[in-house]
Amino acid sequence: MRVKVSLFWLLLVIAFSLVVSPVVGKTKAPDFTLTDINGNPFSLSDYRGKVVLLDLFGIRCPPCISEIEHLKILYNKYLQDQFVIISIGVDPLDTNDDLRNFAQQYSMEWIVARDTDQVGDRYGVSAIPTLFIVDTNGYYNNPYVGLTSASKLSLEIDSLLSGTENGDSNSNSSGDSGPPYTLIAIIGGAVIVFLVVGIVVAGQLLGWSEPSKKRRSRKHKRQENVHRFHKLPRNKFTISF
Repeated sequence: MRVKVSLFWLLLVIAFSLVVSPVVGKTKAPDFTLTDINGNPFSLSDYRGKVVLLDLFGIRCPPCISEIEHLKILYNKYLQDQFVIISIGVDPLDTNDDLRNFAQQYSMEWIVARDTDQVGDRYGVSAIPTLFIVDTNGYYNNPYVGLTSASKLSLEIDSLLSGTENGDSNSNSSGDSGPPYTLIAIIGGAVIVFLVVGIVVAGQLLGWSEPSKKRRSRKHKRQENVHRFHKLPRNKFTISF
């Protein structure tokens, strides 16, 4: 019975780990609602199911300006129904008109908005540019602080898109989608269940879980052997060196 109980708890721990594993080590991205420089309101949650790159920047920040070229590479590489870039001006000195002129000057074709919902504070931004890659379930890993190359950002974006569709913009947008995290966890959990059940059955067949009466009998027999050992005369044994 003790073996059965131990395996049961082991099963629960493994199954629970598989369910939560997709978000272990990640941070839930705080939702926000902004209005872009063209007057269109949007929320981060509107893009659930897509990979979102958040670019928190300022127009007077030289590294932020250099980052734009890397963002252009990413914008042109991935399909827009899979990947979204949102550049958010967090400098309070930047007005909406300033951001609009800046976006036109540097040909920023993606979403650009002024931070009117304390996005910088919610994400704990203390330096710019700071970039966050939010996965399709609304979680992100560590942020990228400072000028970051498109190739480095692509490594994480590709890994997030690999479970859905090829991140290359030349791929077919109607391609098959891969299984989501939840489905993978369920399948993995089912496999573990079958394995553990098999171990329990095998243990019973091999006698790992003996009846309690038989175990007590064996324990009692071992105790009797110990007692008999101590009752033997001392001069029964000789020690040779």
